[in-house]
Amino acid sequence: MMRYIIIITATVLPFVIYYLLVHLTKKVDKKFPLITLSLISLLLLICSLIYFRFTSAQPKGLNYTPPKYENNKVVPSKIK
Repeated sequence: MMRYIIIITATVLPFVIYYLLVHLTKKVDKKFPLITLSLISLLLLICSLIYFRFTSAQPKGLNYTPPKYENNKVVPSKIK
């Protein structure tokens, strides 16, 4: 669940910061920099995905066996 929160935050955070800065400084005459904010958001998203790629909660050396169908029964998945 925390992984999804970080990914959503990385995507939405630049837009929220821009919105707050515009309303706190009362500068509404600027155009909305959609491309710049989207690129920053994409960069943060890529950084968070790279972070999750190299930090795994699963201990090393464990193998996952998916569920399978044997002798008319479903054998559940296993982590060894």
